[in-house]
Amino acid sequence: MTNMTEPSRHAALIRDFANTVDVEAETDTITSPEGLSAWLREQGLPSDGVDEVTHRQAIVLRTGLRARLLAANGGAADPRAIEAAQAVLDGVPLRVHLGAGHEPGEPLLGAGPLAVIAAAWARVVAGGEWSRLKQCPGHLCEWVFWDATRSRTRRWCTMRVCGNRAKSRAYADRQKTARDT
Repeated sequence: MTNMTEPSRHAALIRDFANTVDVEAETDTITSPEGLSAWLREQGLPSDGVDEVTHRQAIVLRTGLRARLLAANGGAADPRAIEAAQAVLDGVPLRVHLGAGHEPGEPLLGAGPLAVIAAAWARVVAGGEWSRLKQCPGHLCEWVFWDATRSRTRRWCTMRVCGNRAKSRAYADRQKTARDT
């Protein structure tokens, strides 16, 4: 049985890939093919063959994954972003193994760097971990986090920051409504 307090290495890869954009800090690690190559190398992943097309596909895939993870947290996700990411995944060649001694799904040799991310997503979905990966609904944050709660009901990346902001806004809205009536 997998330890659900910590993500598997595949779930961690998906989380880290999704978090290559930081909305709050207004930074993006993979704004160029070179940035994507550098991030892949930092993760210990193959970084050969990152060109403009691969870079554009990575951005589309990341956007779609983030939308899907927002939807997993009850947020309103853009279905077009998810469809576009699915189109990227549909073009990635993967091999599925039944035999012992192999990972269940792995990219075909020479399939490119996005195949590793696609294989990780396939493993996360197959293992049921995907429902523990969520995007924070805070518009100032949008960080992807691992929900380690037994009930899988964690909503915010951190209650101290994003949860507190949301509760403060809700309180202010209730006070304004009460004053206006």
